[in-house]
Amino acid sequence: MTTIAEELVAPPRTAAPVHRPWRAALLAALAVWSAAVIVHLVVGAFAWLAYRGHAPSPDLSSIVLAWNRWDAGHYVAIATSGYHLGPGFPAFFPLYPLLIHVLDPVLPGDGVASALVVAHAAAYGALVMLHRLADHEFGPEVARRAAWYLVVFPMGFFLFLGYNESLFLLLAVGALYAGRRGHWWLAGTLGALSSATRLFGLLLIAPLAVEYLRQTGWRPRRIRPDVLSLAMVPLGVAAYSVYCLIELGHPLQFSIAQDQWGRRYTVPGGAWLIAAGQIAGHKPLDAVTLGAALDAGTVLLAVILLILCVRGPFRFRRDQIYLVVQAGITLVMLMSTEVGGRAMQSAARYAMEAVAIFFVLARIGANQTVDRTVLVIGAALHAVFLVIFMAGTFLVA
Repeated sequence: MTTIAEELVAPPRTAAPVHRPWRAALLAALAVWSAAVIVHLVVGAFAWLAYRGHAPSPDLSSIVLAWNRWDAGHYVAIATSGYHLGPGFPAFFPLYPLLIHVLDPVLPGDGVASALVVAHAAAYGALVMLHRLADHEFGPEVARRAAWYLVVFPMGFFLFLGYNESLFLLLAVGALYAGRRGHWWLAGTLGALSSATRLFGLLLIAPLAVEYLRQTGWRPRRIRPDVLSLAMVPLGVAAYSVYCLIELGHPLQFSIAQDQWGRRYTVPGGAWLIAAGQIAGHKPLDAVTLGAALDAGTVLLAVILLILCVRGPFRFRRDQIYLVVQAGITLVMLMSTEVGGRAMQSAARYAMEAVAIFFVLARIGANQTVDRTVLVIGAALHAVFLVIFMAGTFLVA
């Protein structure tokens, strides 16, 4: 017990700081998002000048139009004109163009501005959810680094273009976080929306099921009603299938449309081996060589990081196995998907969806040298590939 005199001379007690994880996530994501937007505008302006020589100085609209390439144009076309544009268009799932269509009447730009607004809003949301999930699993410092590493990822600029990358990542990470916290109906709803954004949203069933079984003790004594939430994940695909049947004449028209883009599935790892063969079978600076090296090399690096999630000093805890499952299935699918004349085309950007690789890299980044190296190299490659994309080169698409 303390005397009255001791209490009078004792220093005043300060209340312990209140940890507000959502506030921290919102502020951290805002800083990362703002930095990315500024850098993209600056890089975009210089890229516009570099490829147009003595053309008039660019304004914001010209830079925005330079971002609307490849799949971005397809999404805008679907949003404004529907799926009856050609046999390949049903391959693009409907949630993202639907959101563009909803915003288009109130924004200028014939759908282009709407596509970018949706993408940027989803990118901010994805950063918030990634930070929150990382904070929950590994603490605030890892969460902060993971958010920065995602944005400086060489293909991270796709989160801010007229693509569905950021929307899909927002929904997928949101579903994982909701499941981790035991909010299974919310997880199922977000999973359904993710499968309405991209077919690979179906893959969320596996990590969510693993986490559900872990929470119920692997051998649940009785069936809980919330187990039905896992069955909600395929509802996005099911709804799109019904639409395809009614409007396009076949319930699997979205799968048939993949033939127009040369997409096919190989044995696990088969596409990666084909990509390696393409690297060896062409000249070093050939476009096919560079593209295959980019896709195969990015996925290989992601696989190495995934191995570090289960082996070595940075391995995850056993209760975090759902993260490894989600990343593992994603990477296996990428190594087993061949597109057109270039195996694993676009795999470099799809690798962003394996969120566990950013968490383990952020843990390694506690070493300041590693942290600075990742940021410098990532940001440099990010800027280079954004310039290449704006030039209309199919190396990055």
